[in-house]
Amino acid sequence: MKKDNETESNEEIDTERRSSLARLGLLATAVYAAPALMMLSESAHASSEPSAPSEPSEPSEPSEPSEPSEPSEPSEPSEPSEPSEPSEPSEPSEPSAPSEPSEPSAPSEPSAPSEST
Repeated sequence: MKKDNETESNEEIDTERRSSLARLGLLATAVYAAPALMMLSESAHASSEPSAPSEPSEPSEPSEPSEPSEPSEPSEPSEPSEPSEPSEPSEPSEPSAPSEPSEPSAPSEPSAPSEST
């Protein structure tokens, strides 16, 4: 009969443990969901009515310029490029036709001497 007492005792502990774990799970769920529910509540209040516009603030003075940064190391030189391939020779053009003989021009008349005054 000792086993029956132990079994009943274990079942009682098991039931208490299950209910404690259930309460712990509900508590953890509430803690996990609380921030999201609070944000919904704040959003509902925020969407009720916009506030009146405020006056713009005075512009602030510009900040002091910062110190220049240290120069960086020079970059490595690049390698020379490879020479290009020679282009293919072009095709020879067609020979031109012989030109027509030109007509002799008439002898030009001497121009009149210019008068300078």
